[in-house]
Amino acid sequence: MNPAAFSLLRILSDGEFHSGEAAAKMLGLSRASVCNAADAIEASGLDLFRVRGKGYRLPSKLEWLEAPEIPPFQVEIVDTIDSTNSELSRRNAPHGRVIAAEMQSAGRGRMGRSWHGAPCSSLTFSLCWRFEKGASHLSGLGPAVSLALARAMQSMGIEGIRIKWPNDLIHNFRKLSGILIEVKGDMLGPTHAVIGIGINLRLPAKTREDIDQAVTDLASIASCGRNELFRSVLAELSLLLPEFEREGFAPLSEEWNRLHAYHGKEVRLLHPSGRIEEGRVDGIGAGGELHVLTSQGRKIFSAGEISLRGKS
Repeated sequence: MNPAAFSLLRILSDGEFHSGEAAAKMLGLSRASVCNAADAIEASGLDLFRVRGKGYRLPSKLEWLEAPEIPPFQVEIVDTIDSTNSELSRRNAPHGRVIAAEMQSAGRGRMGRSWHGAPCSSLTFSLCWRFEKGASHLSGLGPAVSLALARAMQSMGIEGIRIKWPNDLIHNFRKLSGILIEVKGDMLGPTHAVIGIGINLRLPAKTREDIDQAVTDLASIASCGRNELFRSVLAELSLLLPEFEREGFAPLSEEWNRLHAYHGKEVRLLHPSGRIEEGRVDGIGAGGELHVLTSQGRKIFSAGEISLRGKS
């Protein structure tokens, strides 16, 4: 969306009707420019009511992000960006830098997927964390971050949150959040990790239609503010990431297994190569790898996509 569309969206974020004439006067734009901005808002995926004689209105109020003060993080909020992960990588961002976006135009997920999100409908941000160890010691980082997200939501009283290996959060087997981690550095360290997090808060119907898997949002589960969630997640990460660097994933694996929705279940695993394996999940290892009991014996996987057997 362009700046004019974001300016109009801020006016409409109170959930009340605003006439095109009033919006044009507030923004210093022509009526035609306001109409074009409204078109851009709809094209972004948000629902927008247009009523003759009343003007424009959103279905509900929007909450804009504010930068929390949680050491060691330094948080920057932007209206729109292609990808928060890509931006941190382009900047060679220092340790603790966080970029959160009201909207991503080219958000990325695991296994080459894209991340869909209309403005203010999700919590999407990336952070840079410097580890003294090499990348080979970070194999359990994704599952560890997913545990931090689960803890954050539990601390807010949100019930029924489970994890799907390797690092998705789900509710009733519908995807709620995803994590994308990209690392670079020396084999022996240090390593810079860019950790991208996306959490669905209130998905418009148009956005749901564009997603090729079962999804849900926090608005369907509990009452939750974007800024409250942002603060809670960063607070948990500020505690868990230093712990992970000191001790690795092993001390976290028992808690993680208790939250794993697929633990002990018969699953179908799609390997990145396209190979399919079937078996029963038998826990997660000290490095975040999935243990599966197959007809050929125990197998260990470090990457892949799992689903319940009999379901796609």
